[in-house]
Amino acid sequence: MAMEERCLRKYEDFLEGIDLQGYTSLRKIKTVEQDLPKSLNPLPLIYKFYWEEKKFISYEEFFSIYWEENLHSVMKFVKRYFYGCSLQFVEEGFRARIYRTWISLLTQFHFQYLWVELYGKEYPLEASADLDMAGIDSRILVKDKSIGIQIKKVSYRREASQRLFTKKQKKLVDAICEVPYLVIDIEEVNRKLESRRTREETKKRLKSLLSFFKGNFKVLRNGFVVFKESYLEKIEKALLFITDSQGKDFVPYTYFISEAL
Repeated sequence: MAMEERCLRKYEDFLEGIDLQGYTSLRKIKTVEQDLPKSLNPLPLIYKFYWEEKKFISYEEFFSIYWEENLHSVMKFVKRYFYGCSLQFVEEGFRARIYRTWISLLTQFHFQYLWVELYGKEYPLEASADLDMAGIDSRILVKDKSIGIQIKKVSYRREASQRLFTKKQKKLVDAICEVPYLVIDIEEVNRKLESRRTREETKKRLKSLLSFFKGNFKVLRNGFVVFKESYLEKIEKALLFITDSQGKDFVPYTYFISEAL
């Protein structure tokens, strides 16, 4: 078994072992929503453990390390935004804020680990906290062209932020490819499909979304959604499309999912 395959399996085992239901309460806590100073940005530490060193530690252990290493900066942050609040209150807010970043990056890393296993030798992938902070989740070299990947979280409720190919990003990559990651509640979608109140036009769209989801993602036993190999085959074709097209430097997420939207 190749090292890349062993790493992917180890990573998927880790993802499957996360108690997602146990973190439900954290998703509702939004007391720390201010822009974090660079010293409190969790990205470098997340990349260090889960991508660079491949140490798949639990969130509790990760946050404990993050909190201890950044306590001095946290106190400055508290003094500015939470004067008079208890440290326990602030810590709870940070725990929830960092968790949302952590869980999002774990999804992104799965794409990267799977890509490295399937295409890493032919199309090398690079990822780092610095690239991420510039809006580039990973950088892939295809036929001497550097293409930035952006994992685009898209909901079946059509909640999707708009991204642009910025001047800063153009200094780092030759093109951008947005990769849609569909967030879907299968039970809720099925209820809407069975409901007489749901319009036929809506049902048609939901069926398309459900088909796209099942064809491109798999759900681990704990509910964590990861990418299928067949989906990355489509991404590879899109990257080759970019390199073979004159002047094509941006492929939006709708390139993959427009029919379902």
